[in-house]
Amino acid sequence: MLLKRSLFTTLAALSLVAAPELSISSPKVFAQPAPVAVSEIDRAQSIAEILPAETLGVVMVNTQNDRWKELSQFNLFPSDFSFPGAIFYPSNPGSNFAKDIQPWLGDQFGIALLSGKSIVTVSSVKDQVALKQYVDAIKGTRTKAPTETQYKSATILEFQTEERTETETNLEPVKEAKKPQARPAPSPRPPRQVKIPVPKLAIAILPGYFVSANSADAIKEMLDGQGKLTQNPKYQKLANNPKATRSIALLYGKYVEAFKAINEIQQAQLAEIRKGNPNAPAFPDFSIDPKLVDPLAQFYDTAEGYVWAESTGLRAQFAINLRQTIPVNLLTPLTTRNEILQRLPEVNYMVANSQNLALYWRVLTTGLESQPAWKPFLDQARKSMQQAFGVDDRDLLPWMNGEYVVFAYPTRRGFIPATAPNLDIALGMMVQTDDRATAETALKKFTSFVEPRLGKPLVQRGTIAGQPFTNYGAVEKGRSLNFFSHGWTDQNTLLMLFGGGSVSDFNPVPTRNLTQTANFKSAIEPFQNANLGYFYVNQGAFMTFLNNGLLPVFLGRSMQGNPFVTQIQDSLGSIRSISGASAITGEQVQFEGFLSLSPRLRR
Repeated sequence: MLLKRSLFTTLAALSLVAAPELSISSPKVFAQPAPVAVSEIDRAQSIAEILPAETLGVVMVNTQNDRWKELSQFNLFPSDFSFPGAIFYPSNPGSNFAKDIQPWLGDQFGIALLSGKSIVTVSSVKDQVALKQYVDAIKGTRTKAPTETQYKSATILEFQTEERTETETNLEPVKEAKKPQARPAPSPRPPRQVKIPVPKLAIAILPGYFVSANSADAIKEMLDGQGKLTQNPKYQKLANNPKATRSIALLYGKYVEAFKAINEIQQAQLAEIRKGNPNAPAFPDFSIDPKLVDPLAQFYDTAEGYVWAESTGLRAQFAINLRQTIPVNLLTPLTTRNEILQRLPEVNYMVANSQNLALYWRVLTTGLESQPAWKPFLDQARKSMQQAFGVDDRDLLPWMNGEYVVFAYPTRRGFIPATAPNLDIALGMMVQTDDRATAETALKKFTSFVEPRLGKPLVQRGTIAGQPFTNYGAVEKGRSLNFFSHGWTDQNTLLMLFGGGSVSDFNPVPTRNLTQTANFKSAIEPFQNANLGYFYVNQGAFMTFLNNGLLPVFLGRSMQGNPFVTQIQDSLGSIRSISGASAITGEQVQFEGFLSLSPRLRR
């Protein structure tokens, strides 16, 4: 996976974005809304109504069945698909979503990060009576009564950590007789009492809302917050986006502040673990300022994200709003023309491309070297690379300053295809550089280290179309068993193949390349052309490899007629492609994802 793409997906997963202090006009202390009758509660009300204006990050999920039913048009989902609450909603031990939660859950719930100490789950409520029954059920699962606190017109119940005793009833086979004979039927063993830990829990019922957290202090912090998130102009930008009205999930947050808060929470959790086990070694502080590892982080403001269904599949967009325009002298080295994709054969399993890996790697390693907790790991990684290959990132990355692409493609030549029938795959990387001399120096350093250890018979050199190449591996009965190859496909483009493949597949340029295929064109159609690179999975080609090569290696004959395997194959087979693209506009850094799906056949 590309470094930059990993940064973007990490940001999306953390739900974070950097932002300066917001300027909210006439800030006011949070006040509880006046009590209203259940029938008067707006089922579409947003949980942002009770979150503080300065909430660091929140992921909001729409629970309306009609919103999720849009996915029923695709074979990947059931024909009567509805909100999968058992998967998404954070239930308590012993509770059942359909029976205990669904009757009262409104149209939205979310998980909000308030600070380095507090995370809360907030849900809108459509039936206060059913919610009271759920709270009574929670009390019934606890052996100790909760601590009840009145705080700002809210009643907070806090349950302490305890252990619940349950009866385990398993069958235990009797020992076999010494002489060979038929295995006797299992005999029941006496029921055994098992203690199950039940975590600390705090809950509060508000008019139209239900709040839960791991402590009463977290709920109090939410109630103490000034203003409302709905009053925050930067949140309003997300709420007013047309995508918000179609989305099944929304994301909003601050980057730097939330990143630091999550690091604080992780450190507190590690300290708590060590507190329970004083003999455990001290945990180093692995937190790191994102500005040290991302060359664009200094320009980030707030983030927003959307997930929604379209007629052709499932779409997602994560965007980081910019507090100021990125200078042209920084933006230009990062923008790719995607020309390197024209050098790949038309059929690939997976492709990811971008521009200027050298810049991203330099920023990342500079940031890691400045952190006492991370530097020893970076030093050890470099030492291990030197011992194994004779080179490390300082030899390989500085000259990778042009377009680059990593890929997996089908081939029957090389070490991996030789290990098992139909395991037809090789991994590769192609990179452009304006400093071929430095690249050649790194390759010679690698070869001089590896050749004495492999022996000259396992290193073959040659030329294709006037450009040199080197193979590492053997030739057995006329069949190549190469495990690594590298060669130049023109004056400034280096190709490296891992586990198989042949340089001749790429030089001269393939007669028909990836960008000419209908599947690839369809996969990238939703994205703008000027971007920072694509990610693409050809699901049809991958499923052929999975069914004919990968599954037989791991499952053998057991996959035949296996209903679970068949179900997985059918589900994955309904995906046409998986694609993504990152780009920078005048206002945002964006990452978009697209899951192209086969429509359900109408009868």
